[in-house]
Amino acid sequence: MFRSMVLSGALLCAAAPIVIAQAPARPTDPVFVRAQALVSDGNGAAGRALIDSVIKATPPMAPLYPQALFWRASLAASAADAESDYRHIVVDYPLAPQAADALLRLAQLELARGDRDGALAHLQRVPRDYPRSKSLARASYWTARVLFEKNDIPGACAANASALSQADTTEIELRNQIQYQGQRCPSAPAVAEAAAAPAPVSSATPPTLSSPSVKEATASPPAPAPPPVEAAPVKSSSPVHKDSAERPKQTVERPKPPAEANDAKPSIVDPAKAPKAAPEKPAPKSTSSPSTSGYSVQVAAYNRKAEADKLVSTLKTRGYAARVDGSVAPFRVRIGRYATAKDAEDALKRIKAKHMEGFVVRAPER
Repeated sequence: MFRSMVLSGALLCAAAPIVIAQAPARPTDPVFVRAQALVSDGNGAAGRALIDSVIKATPPMAPLYPQALFWRASLAASAADAESDYRHIVVDYPLAPQAADALLRLAQLELARGDRDGALAHLQRVPRDYPRSKSLARASYWTARVLFEKNDIPGACAANASALSQADTTEIELRNQIQYQGQRCPSAPAVAEAAAAPAPVSSATPPTLSSPSVKEATASPPAPAPPPVEAAPVKSSSPVHKDSAERPKQTVERPKPPAEANDAKPSIVDPAKAPKAAPEKPAPKSTSSPSTSGYSVQVAAYNRKAEADKLVSTLKTRGYAARVDGSVAPFRVRIGRYATAKDAEDALKRIKAKHMEGFVVRAPER
């Protein structure tokens, strides 16, 4: 009888982590919000100490434990510390809600080290092991990014198209990021991108990152161009001239966001390593002087302007020349105006030293 009770207790203990790991994700604990605020305010040691205290006081079988590990990794002082906790989650808590995101972060760390094959191995596990994860679109985007670096253009374009179809219409920044990356694809994926664009493209002004809103993102694709566009024959037409007359249709429908949107935060990967746009657009006709444009560092984007204004106010009290760019959602919070990309990169390094994330973008002309 005693042996039977001991055996039953042992089986119960062995099954406990699995049952707990399958539990649905809990809302973010306020203690982690406090820790993140401390790190963002430059008090990283206190923020990480707060999370360490939670980990020490939490049983490893509790649902809060892998969540605490994920937050400690996200706010880690070094990539090595972050990687250790992410691997701990993936290996010991594979059914935890944070496991798919941990794989995504591990892939970003591998890519930052230049290990493309290692990054790809982590990314391919996300759709395979977590087919219902909310991170599928981001995993497909990063898969495309790795394949572009490996010069596998067909595979990269297929992954990028998959990312666009998986992204939720409310993920405006992610969708802009995917469409921006898709400019490297041949005409067929470009047509698919144009069909997924939130609004019809004017022949005078290509869409920019500041134009789409949540309302536009759910709009139906634009109607086909009227017949007169195709029907203008040229008498002195040679085969070469006919080709060039047909091409503008593809160029007009192709979305061209001017800068890459921000990725999941917090992130260890340097967003400055984003893929560059292929051909540079002709300079738009404008009366503004060159000195009013340049480069800025984008640190956030919001669907509501009140939230963007609130962050700008906070940043200004900390001494940053912050502002809100854009008259429609997403409202981008950007810091500074720099004459060269190098000046902006140097400013980004100083910002990251204060435990904030960001990336360099072209500042709109004023």
